Amino acid sequence: MRKPTQLSLFAKPKRARGAPPLGRRPRPERAGFVAHSTRPEHDARHPIHITMRRVRLGPSFREERVYRAILAQIADAKRRGTRVVHHTAQHDHLHLMIEGDSRKDLAKNLRTLISRIALAVNRVAGRRGQLFGDRYHRHDLTTPREVRHALRYILFNTRKHEQGYDPLDAMSSTPWFQHWAPERAPDPDRLAAARARWWPGGSPLSTPRTWLAVHGWLHAGGPIRFDEMPNRRG
Repeated sequence: MRKPTQLSLFAKPKRARGAPPLGRRPRPERAGFVAHSTRPEHDARHPIHITMRRVRLGPSFREERVYRAILAQIADAKRRGTRVVHHTAQHDHLHLMIEGDSRKDLAKNLRTLISRIALAVNRVAGRRGQLFGDRYHRHDLTTPREVRHALRYILFNTRKHEQGYDPLDAMSSTPWFQHWAPERAPDPDRLAAARARWWPGGSPLSTPRTWLAVHGWLHAGGPIRFDEMPNRRG
């Protein structure tokens, strides 16, 4: 008989080659979660594209009361100096394009904005607890082409998720967007009606300041055509 050996209390358990990782499986709302690695440094010249996904059983962000609460927090962030320049609300996630002066400034403003959106949505939905499933996904937009692709992705995101969609998604920054290709522009009366319905008396969004977000992206394909689709790669 083999002599038994004493195992160390600190020995790591072994798993067979090709077996799934040890440990508890992530909850359904955390499947595909964003890794908790150190955020990269932020260049103030670059806008960033933020994606925030809600928990599995949370309210739809496209319910009228919920979307109004989200839009009110974006407008309030503008007064506090947080520059949200574009957005869209889908049923289970938000897309934002944001500018910031430094990594510290960006992180602080995003924490405040996400917290306030969660509190406002929970209030109107009559619920408590966590709203967003994990930390937000961040993509730095460093070239004119990346910014133009992100604009198209945000403005037309409903075309990616819904069948029989309305080409003019009023639950996004589309009503306040101005750089349309003249030959392929949306109906100005419908844009005005959407602005009057959701936020009369000005825009809830901040005016972009970075060269890339103001007009740098125009060098990568010109103004946005209203019949484009939201694929990232063009």
